[in-house]
Amino acid sequence: MKFKYLLLILLAPLVLQAQQNSQTYEIKNPGPPPAKECESYMELYRHFPPEVRYGLKVENGTIYFIFRNEDYLKKTFSSNTDGIAVDVNHRNLITCNGRVAPKTNIHYGYLLEPMFRKEMFENMEVSNGGFIKIKYRKLPSGFNPDMVECNLLIIQKKYACGYHGFTNLDYSNWGILDMGLYKDSIPSDSYHELSKEVKKELKFVIPFEKNKVAFETSDIQPLYDSLNLTDYNITEINIKAYSSVEGTVENNMKLQEGRAKSIIDALQTYQKPEIVSNVSAKENWVEFLVDITNSKYEYLSKLSQEAIKQELQNKTLLSKLEPILQSHRKAMVELKLEKKFTEIENDPVKLKALFDQNIQESNIEEALYLQKIIFEKVRDKQFPDDYIGKLDVPEEVTYGALLNNFAIFEYEQENFDLYENIKHFERLLEILPGNLKVKYNLLALKMQSWNKGEIVTNQKEVNNSINELQKLGLEKSLVRRLRMNYYIILTQYKAQEQDYNGKSNAIKEVYFAYSGIDLNDKDLVCLAKYLAVYSKFAWAEEVLAKRIDAIDVDEDLIFYYLKLTIANRGKTQDPNYRTFMLNAVDKNTKRYCDIFLPISQGGLTFQLLDDKFIRDTYCEVCNE
Repeated sequence: MKFKYLLLILLAPLVLQAQQNSQTYEIKNPGPPPAKECESYMELYRHFPPEVRYGLKVENGTIYFIFRNEDYLKKTFSSNTDGIAVDVNHRNLITCNGRVAPKTNIHYGYLLEPMFRKEMFENMEVSNGGFIKIKYRKLPSGFNPDMVECNLLIIQKKYACGYHGFTNLDYSNWGILDMGLYKDSIPSDSYHELSKEVKKELKFVIPFEKNKVAFETSDIQPLYDSLNLTDYNITEINIKAYSSVEGTVENNMKLQEGRAKSIIDALQTYQKPEIVSNVSAKENWVEFLVDITNSKYEYLSKLSQEAIKQELQNKTLLSKLEPILQSHRKAMVELKLEKKFTEIENDPVKLKALFDQNIQESNIEEALYLQKIIFEKVRDKQFPDDYIGKLDVPEEVTYGALLNNFAIFEYEQENFDLYENIKHFERLLEILPGNLKVKYNLLALKMQSWNKGEIVTNQKEVNNSINELQKLGLEKSLVRRLRMNYYIILTQYKAQEQDYNGKSNAIKEVYFAYSGIDLNDKDLVCLAKYLAVYSKFAWAEEVLAKRIDAIDVDEDLIFYYLKLTIANRGKTQDPNYRTFMLNAVDKNTKRYCDIFLPISQGGLTFQLLDDKFIRDTYCEVCNE
């Protein structure tokens, strides 16, 4: 057994040597920037258009150099002594103690033989869209493609003038902002008489006293009454329970799980149907670090979590911090509610008869209410899928609100493809030619189709329709959202036409418009991805920045912001960045740790661990 351990120790340096080499192929170091030998390249690189991206790709063991623009490729590599080299970096070269020191001042890992201009152009393939792919070299034997990342060395007159690593930033699924469809509802003056919403969601926060677990029914009663839950059953409850950071992790988790259970048990006493519950328990590090910022306790933020807990064992300090800590003990509760239906409302035959009666009597408000119940019953599979088709509503102006809602329901159920839905609303507009909501819904669907191509509509028609809806008095927030989507889609068309000025103007219109619209976290991520696609990374960061310290921030938002910023050492050196990172860790620890996987395994890049701040946090959280 001892011999095996000794063998492993002796082999470890040999493995690392195999992952690095000291060969530089006579590539020269130009010295610290600004280096005279690299001036022309750096000037050109600074003025690369956003569309001129390049990178490296490994396919079936072969490394390819990818470039987006042939003109800029020729400008970059204009001399026979200009070229590229690839530095292969293995994941094992970076540990929690840092990176294994490179043996040269040119590269970090295993440098492959350079390829110069003549050979590059001989190995070049150009696609119809101008996409350039240059076959470089084979990945050396002994290297697992799933454990390496390739960095690019730009050579100018045999000088190393650029060393570029790459990240796996997600540009996909940005799309357009959700426009929704405009439903008709019961007028507000008769809203309460018709038993409110069929389904709804409520969110609220319940504070806890220190060390108190039990939550009595009497504690819940005022909350129950204020939420007016008498007419509803709670179908689901989601609780995110937070403890303050003092004490052991084990005790804090037990405390919060007990608190969450006591809330569920107390609410269950008010109804017979069992409540589906989902509970998560966390220590509230995010708000703790935010709240001590710019206070005399800010020094604590520089310590590890374990060290902070040690400091908080000091009773004097703990007492002084109690006014801050007490606000961190709470449960964020989300209730999903469903109306308690009457016997008639639960019976498909009786409900249809009642709906038909209200149609015959032209009682539109009552029919709209019954229509909501029917929709929910069909969605929940309590009524058959063909139930809607058995309801007869005259195609007349009087019943326009009901017809509009039926058309939206068909769209939401995906019973037709997009173009069938457009035809449906076009027919509806013939019946209701002046109906603002139908016009909006038709335009929202047409914009989705325009995003895919110009078969149904085009730029001019979409622009004219938005202007018409604005004149007709469509709510300003909806007009702005339509206008933003108009420019988002227009950006794609201008880019395809290589109208770069038009594209830039469209992006600016989107950026300057977003602050005037109430966007949720999903919208903000969509917008940030759009901006990142067109290399507006600073704008993309700004779009997300205001939400990153919020304890209720959407997980996708915080992780996209993390990926946008984590490679920027200017940001990671900011003490507040740790607070933000812990928010990401709290949301999903595995997702955070996976960022540092090799790119081929879906990570952003493991070379982020060259940053000591990032590496220390990673090694603390991910238990490497």
